[in-house]
Amino acid sequence: MVAASEGKDATQWMSPRAVKLGGLLGHRFAANERNRLLPLSEEVLLSGFRNRPGAQAWIGEHVGKWLHAAVLTWANTGNPELKAKIDRVVRELIATQEPDGYLGTYDFSTRWSMGQERGWDVWVHKYVLIGLLTYHAYTGNAEALKAAKRAADLILRTFGTGEGQLDLMERSTHMGMASSSLLQPMVWLYQATGDKRYLDFCRYIVWAWEHSPHGPKLLGSLLTHGDVHKTANGKAYEMMSCLVGGLELFCVLREEGHGELGQGLLLAAKRALDDIVAHHLYITGGTSLSEHFQPDFYLPNEGAVSETCATVTLLQLTLELFRLTGEARYMDIAERIVFNHLFAAQHPSGDRWCYFTPLVGMKQYRSDINCCASSGPRAVALLPTFVYTHDGDGGIRVNLYGQSELRLPERGLRLVQETAYPYDETVILRFHLDKPSEFPLRLRVPDWCEEAAIFVNGKVVRANGGYWELRRQWRDGDVVRMEMPMKLRVVLGTHPNEGKLALLRGPLVLALCERFLPEKAQSLATVTVPSERADELPLQIVPLGDAEVLWSNEVAFETEGVVKTEPNRRFVLRLTDFAHAGAKGTAFAVWLARP
Repeated sequence: MVAASEGKDATQWMSPRAVKLGGLLGHRFAANERNRLLPLSEEVLLSGFRNRPGAQAWIGEHVGKWLHAAVLTWANTGNPELKAKIDRVVRELIATQEPDGYLGTYDFSTRWSMGQERGWDVWVHKYVLIGLLTYHAYTGNAEALKAAKRAADLILRTFGTGEGQLDLMERSTHMGMASSSLLQPMVWLYQATGDKRYLDFCRYIVWAWEHSPHGPKLLGSLLTHGDVHKTANGKAYEMMSCLVGGLELFCVLREEGHGELGQGLLLAAKRALDDIVAHHLYITGGTSLSEHFQPDFYLPNEGAVSETCATVTLLQLTLELFRLTGEARYMDIAERIVFNHLFAAQHPSGDRWCYFTPLVGMKQYRSDINCCASSGPRAVALLPTFVYTHDGDGGIRVNLYGQSELRLPERGLRLVQETAYPYDETVILRFHLDKPSEFPLRLRVPDWCEEAAIFVNGKVVRANGGYWELRRQWRDGDVVRMEMPMKLRVVLGTHPNEGKLALLRGPLVLALCERFLPEKAQSLATVTVPSERADELPLQIVPLGDAEVLWSNEVAFETEGVVKTEPNRRFVLRLTDFAHAGAKGTAFAVWLARP
């Protein structure tokens, strides 16, 4: 494993232009572009800016979220229709900017105010800045950067500790965390301009967390006890957003030789994620209930489970820590999130999203514009940037497995990944090189895989969990094959799931679904498996017919099942993966009764 050296990240994201996705990842990515980003109404995105005040206090967040997802997607696909829409939206958004730089959705009399469910003005500006700065990063558009600077300059004049300035923590919902999540785009703006005023404002935000009477005490709390439930008001989405911004600020401070000043930011984020994984993470990779972190192990399967905004931000936090450290455990978490809770929240058609995604019952997909339906597409749009990453020593990491292609023409390299992962345990990597090239290839062996077999041009090595390094001179036509045995795994429930079990295969959490319910079963609650031992449960992957599928390569998982009232009568039980459970409006359940 390559650790982060002093002043450097362990690994770096790929440009979205460098990766083409296929298989399940590619299907969800394409559906996101075709059925969500392209058809979403421009009038809906811009109405709150054109006719202030907007329909709701945070209506302005949607345009920034849309731009972030749309620009990353266009950078990958080059779709001219999407690019034309992006250009229009940016142009029309900038046209609504007030002479003083204001680019929110409140009228003048209620700017930066807290009454009548307000307090989201800075939050809206945060997402506007994210959208404009992403657009500038991929197009070089000077007007977008100019508009972002004017909006940020107004914020700098408005908030701070000077005479007549407002307290950013006080003009915010959720104990200052909503407004102070502005930290992330302020870091981006400093990186884009080099203007120290923006870096100074970032320092002010972190100072205000701890010293403002209205601040969330993020660092003091997490560095003292590390319990996210006991930090501020436990609001998951906003807290993790602040931590993501804190990690970006840490990188800047480290690059400028002030890494010791940012160590608290890094350690707080690590402790927060460690606590989430240990005490607040669903088996499917989601987190939070009713949008808040709850007491340890309080993870009910029904109700307001894992707000999609929280799922997306947990993925971002995990990825930032992976970039900084290169530790495989972070990518293992990211894989669990993507293939389970993220894809479960996104309808396979890509046009709808769940606000909450329970582990039992029905999924409530929504096509309207809401915070979660705007956040979800951002996570899907990020996929091409972290399936592969590149290290400072020229090494290439393969982080997520799935049919895909990495193109690095500046290195004369094309790496093609052939696989039906996450359904199939075989991954083949084919090298296409203009000339021989020596560099390390680092393959992630997932934490669920006891031992992988890796074949290099037919010669085998054995690899355990973590990143397995193959350092050699690669030649055109070289082939690497990975075999990662996907044994059925049985997880016995604890706490809210005492007396239940869950079935997993590879990275996937499996589920019962009424769509495949046997006739002899009266309800999902009456069905289980005949044994708690995985080796006593046969498992077969079954392709589905054209009339049944939610996407072209969908499969089902067959094992033995029983009805609890007739434990000796076994039948073929067909399961699906959590990502597709309930997608046809049927009830489903992840946790089954123990036999």
